[in-house]
Amino acid sequence: MKSHARAVIIGGGIAGCSLLYHLARRGWGDTVLIERDELTSGSTWHAAGNTPHFDGSMNLSRIYRASTELYARLEKETGQPTGFRRCGSIRLATTRDRVDQFRRIKAQSENIGVPVEIIGPNEIKSLLPFIDLSGVICGAYTPEDGFTDPSSTTNALAKGARDAGALIYRKTRVIGLVHRPDGTWLVRTDKGDIAAEMVVNAAGTWAREVGRLAGLDLPIVSMEHQYLVTEAIPEVKAWGRPFPLLRDPDASFYLRHEGDGLLLGPYESDGRPWAVDGVPPGFGAELLPPDLDRIEPFVEAAMARVPVLRTAGIKRVVNGPIPHTPDDGPLIGPAPGLRNHWLMCGFSVGIGQGGGAGEALAHWMVEGEPAMEMFEVDPRRFGDYATQDYTVAKAIECYRMMYAISYPREERPAGRPLKTTPLYHRLKARGAVFESRFGWERASWFAPKGHEAADLLSFRRSNWFAPVGEETRAVRERVGLLDLGGFAKFDVTGPGAHAFLDRLSANRPPARVGAVALTQFLTAKGRVWGEAVIARLGADSFYVVAAGVARLHHGDWLRQHAPAEGVVIEDVTDRHATLVLAGPRAREVLAKLTRADLSNAGFPWLGAREIAVAGVPVRALRMTYVGELGWELHVGIEHEAGLYDALMAAGAPFGIANFGTRAMDSLRLEKGYRAWGSDINVEVDPFEAGLERLVKPDGRDFIGRAALEARRGAPLKWRCVVLGVDAADAEVSTNAPVYFGEERVGVASSGAYGYTLKRSLALAYVAPAHAREGRRLSVDILGERRPAVVLPDPPYDPENMRPRM
Repeated sequence: MKSHARAVIIGGGIAGCSLLYHLARRGWGDTVLIERDELTSGSTWHAAGNTPHFDGSMNLSRIYRASTELYARLEKETGQPTGFRRCGSIRLATTRDRVDQFRRIKAQSENIGVPVEIIGPNEIKSLLPFIDLSGVICGAYTPEDGFTDPSSTTNALAKGARDAGALIYRKTRVIGLVHRPDGTWLVRTDKGDIAAEMVVNAAGTWAREVGRLAGLDLPIVSMEHQYLVTEAIPEVKAWGRPFPLLRDPDASFYLRHEGDGLLLGPYESDGRPWAVDGVPPGFGAELLPPDLDRIEPFVEAAMARVPVLRTAGIKRVVNGPIPHTPDDGPLIGPAPGLRNHWLMCGFSVGIGQGGGAGEALAHWMVEGEPAMEMFEVDPRRFGDYATQDYTVAKAIECYRMMYAISYPREERPAGRPLKTTPLYHRLKARGAVFESRFGWERASWFAPKGHEAADLLSFRRSNWFAPVGEETRAVRERVGLLDLGGFAKFDVTGPGAHAFLDRLSANRPPARVGAVALTQFLTAKGRVWGEAVIARLGADSFYVVAAGVARLHHGDWLRQHAPAEGVVIEDVTDRHATLVLAGPRAREVLAKLTRADLSNAGFPWLGAREIAVAGVPVRALRMTYVGELGWELHVGIEHEAGLYDALMAAGAPFGIANFGTRAMDSLRLEKGYRAWGSDINVEVDPFEAGLERLVKPDGRDFIGRAALEARRGAPLKWRCVVLGVDAADAEVSTNAPVYFGEERVGVASSGAYGYTLKRSLALAYVAPAHAREGRRLSVDILGERRPAVVLPDPPYDPENMRPRM
């Protein structure tokens, strides 16, 4: 065994071998893969091997596409058989909501070149002659879908990696991981130790066990998944050629041909987690005992849909553990809190995603930043709230709802509520409908008295639409109060704090005590890595606030770039609650509870003060995300309930109202405010995002400056604009394509109805030639191209006078 490697990958399933292949092909031949048994001996070998493209996430669809492109060339490239075959697939729609889902995904798939066709029953029948079409409205046909042999494909990847210089050690157990002071790792095995610059956990079924060796408790649990293979069926044999894989999502099964028979895989409603407390010692390439009773109703549904199954004999039943995470997305990226430790695990669709995921992570490791936005698979999207019990509850839910419609704004209930502010029960009594962000419950909207406080799920405007409008009017015309639980908050202090934040920030951090600045954190290539508000509370004291979901993501960025001395970073997220008081009467409400000078002279816009409100200490920031006069009031969480009650009482004469995050989203779009993650992310730079006003390069050397300067004056790839959309009964969705005539010229990044402007709005990235104000375009909404026009940015209060009132 060699003593040193640039990277050590732990796990020889398709994920680990894909990453090994891609790293080696990128020139990292000094990479080693360690496998405890034989390659594929975890969950890879017994996987069904389907390779889809159709997904509600455009970025996951990109990963699927990269997988199939790799599998399609791999056999010729390596000389190793893979069994890959493109046969297409058809998903059936038996409800109007399912049709809306198909239309939405078809549209977003255009952006990445994945063909999706909506076909009628007759065409379905021509492609799938054995099907009963009772109740079927249409189908979504993805002609590039297929399947592959998991073991053969993994071994082909391994051969390609070896050919490029990588090494694989089989029958070798990792027994320890030691993080050295210089950030490198010592990988201890039962055959000797390897010093590694980087370590990757690609251990699949054993990922949690390997994670614990590094002090991590990964949110992964395996679920039993069964599929059965039939004996030869005369009708299938007589057809004599491949036919598309069938998915009947409302009956929760997939079906494809396998030899002269069929392979049927259901996702039952009472899924069973496996080895929750740890993989049994000695478990290897075994299957679990079949439990046909558990899947019987779904098999019967499949027989009704494909009657030739009724007389088919069962050749074999496969029941094996498949990993799942709380949101069913894989963990791809840096491990939270650890340098040079990467994760490549948690795949519930490992064969479909493994090839593309290896390419994506290899790029990130080699280049130092990802080529595409990866936060929805970044391991740091989960915090310590994702306990074992939570993970199990969510994994069971994900398994049950594998083929369920994912509605916009849908919040699934398993494992909740988990983290609540002191106002949770008060707001619930007032009709709050909650969403969960990084484990925190937040009010998304408030149902009026006499109405059920729950979403009626739809792709179109639903029961929340009118109440959210009332909330926005309260903020625009009077005053509103929002409990924004879970904001990520950091105290950055010390004699080197200003210089440190200046190095990280595209905008200048506040030069004077009592000031606030909004800034982006950029990658070395000038792309937007993060966004934060920085308040200067003292000469060497700064308060950094970011999106709640960015707590670990941004926290790692701060700590990894901090100097060895002179700066202290403290995560104070759980200490402070945040109340947003906003609207033209906000000053009058707050003045009743504080002696502080709230005038423009005493407390200007973009100011920060530590003041007393209702007798409790508050960090008050004069800024809001809704474009009105207002303050963010950051208060010790033990004081939040009392402060809330005092504000509501003081605001009663002014018509104060609770508002939620959906109203906030509508209000921020009217102001053209970009949201980190959707509107700004690692795929764009500040110039493309229209945020050049927040880039202050003169006399500074911040991360990404050189890349921005190199691009200054060069043509932009695209430009972020605000669109006014002639919508009917639905808003623009993220990743909806934008057209000029028949030409696709852009993509929407977010959308909502603007109640003040009385029109549907969207932020979109379009080719610069189409970014000028007044340009007439169109945007896809549920399969219909709706007229759109480029509006002034921002369309509401373009002089920005209202926050300065």
